[in-house]
Amino acid sequence: MRSIISAIAAAFRQSAYNLVMDCRDAFNRHVDFFYLEGQGGLFLKAPFLPLSAWVEWGQPHAGFGTERTNAGSLEFFLGTIRGVFSIETKIERNGA
Repeated sequence: MRSIISAIAAAFRQSAYNLVMDCRDAFNRHVDFFYLEGQGGLFLKAPFLPLSAWVEWGQPHAGFGTERTNAGSLEFFLGTIRGVFSIETKIERNGA
């Protein structure tokens, strides 16, 4: 009886660990942050939507303004802050 309870407890602990690791991986696909020697950046992706944003800050000064790089992206410059807002389009797969 004791071995059955121990086996169930071990299985529960492993399942809880797997759930936590899966949640961490899902979170990492939607948020990323870095900072290195005065340069920093943040990536955000909206879950279940094709929207994403990339913002970075640091030297040099990039000026002020916006630029549309393609149909689904808008790049902006606010002094030492720059970024891209993007709407991802579906990728057509040939073959498979």
